[in-house]
Amino acid sequence: MVRKLTVAVEGCCHGELDNIYSQLLARQQTLRKKVDLLIICGDFQAIRNVTDLGCMSCPDKYKQIGGFYRYYTGERKAPVPTLFVGGNHEAGNHQRELYYGGWVAPNIYFMGNSGVVRFGGLRIGGISGIYKDFDYAKGYYERPPFRGHSRSSMHHVRAYEAFKMLQLRTPLDIVVSHDWPQYIENHGDTEELLRKKPFFRAEVARGDLGSAPNAMLLERLRPAWWVSAHLHVRFTATVQPHDTLFGGGWGGIAPYNQPGMSNEAAAAAAAAVAPGVMNADEIVLESPSEDDEPAARAPRLALNLPPPKNTATVDALPAANEADDAPSTPGHPAPAQPQPEPRAEHESASTAQDGSVADPRVPGRPTRFLALDKCLPRRQFLEIIDVDVPADAGDKDPRLEYDPEWLAILRLCHRHMPLDEAPFQPPPETAAALRACSLPLFPDACLDRELDWVRANVFAAGRVFVPSNFVPVAPAPPPGTPDSVSFGLAGRSDDRSQGRGWGGGRGRGRGANNGQSRQSSDVPWPGPRPDVIYPNTQTDVFCSMLGLDDQLTQRQH
Repeated sequence: MVRKLTVAVEGCCHGELDNIYSQLLARQQTLRKKVDLLIICGDFQAIRNVTDLGCMSCPDKYKQIGGFYRYYTGERKAPVPTLFVGGNHEAGNHQRELYYGGWVAPNIYFMGNSGVVRFGGLRIGGISGIYKDFDYAKGYYERPPFRGHSRSSMHHVRAYEAFKMLQLRTPLDIVVSHDWPQYIENHGDTEELLRKKPFFRAEVARGDLGSAPNAMLLERLRPAWWVSAHLHVRFTATVQPHDTLFGGGWGGIAPYNQPGMSNEAAAAAAAAVAPGVMNADEIVLESPSEDDEPAARAPRLALNLPPPKNTATVDALPAANEADDAPSTPGHPAPAQPQPEPRAEHESASTAQDGSVADPRVPGRPTRFLALDKCLPRRQFLEIIDVDVPADAGDKDPRLEYDPEWLAILRLCHRHMPLDEAPFQPPPETAAALRACSLPLFPDACLDRELDWVRANVFAAGRVFVPSNFVPVAPAPPPGTPDSVSFGLAGRSDDRSQGRGWGGGRGRGRGANNGQSRQSSDVPWPGPRPDVIYPNTQTDVFCSMLGLDDQLTQRQH
């Protein structure tokens, strides 16, 4: 038996929380239906102060404080539990404080660089950022103060995050990403998509629209729903159980800085990528000098880099074009586990023998894909869906819960976290699976050991809710500060550039949506200049719960 949970999905936020919640409450009234959860698919822009603006990944002329700070200070409260992943236009310092996830404001939860949580019977996974092949293999080398390319690279998804998500063995209901999975356009109305966005045609023809890691994850995980944003258009697709979305596996994603690639080969690979056609209606918010010229920077990014310091190298792995990396035959998917719902906490994650790995797919269940636009008038940016949950998951007031399997995966992968620019490589324990199924998967026995620890030390008393332990740790502007204030970062006050919900004019941007005029760019910051990054007790409490040392978010200046 199943019941329905009502979930609202929003595309790109761009700091427009007031407008999003207003639209959501209006939809509730129209439908006469309570929304249980709001999911926002990135570009959330949790901007608290001038330093967050300075660390934000977009040209300075578009930097405005936005409306999030009112929720951060408690002046306003989210009317619906809200969950979000990061996009590519965020305050990277703020999200780095909450690498494992946490509250950015009361009732608003960031899923971290990757994560899995539970809510009212739903099991929800998320992965933040966008795919850039010249940064994908790197570790987390960025350190404050964040300048230049590091402001953007913090939002480029890393192989380590995809690796962690691949370890999931039990079914997911929803996966949230900012970037679309690569090839997903082939499973929907491609011609309708190209009619709306004709400048995608070259990328669709080349097969490089969207994220290759997300395609690999969708192929492996096959959740009931996958929701995304980023491309500013509504698009739906369905991946049937026997469809092969991405057959290349781990070896099918070839970053420029892969082991053994010379600088010359990397430069040639980068130069071979044909430039996409720009949408004349949009503004590219990442500076080309930072992100969009991989060929010019390839000799620095590609090896010769030192070997990884934090992982052991797997020797003699098959190349991407060898037989072991061939796509699975459509119509013959890997054997799936029989149970359609996630296991109860007291059950074993796997009954398979040592060396084997379980499959998270639910037999016969397709994946429904939904992408939405940005929050602007006359755009399709908000949609309400009903998702099946077990009938016994009938919490009257659903709350976020920790997921035992994900906590076990964090413990299992923690010692392999890459902390420098050298490329991440899967640990030796995953070599057998990589050769057999093209994916670097720990044997189930390895995960079971960590699950036993998690159950004994975290879930001994039953379900564990995410604690409501939000505390403001950074200064914020005083009440009444208009959304459009830039504190001197956004250039001239008469700048009327448009794009992605930022500028003024013709009904676009915060100025039009909130009825506010643009403020002078020389309004000073009202108080002492804040630090770049703040110790966040949420991360400290989370790491302590799992017995992990906080090796990434420790403040290294």
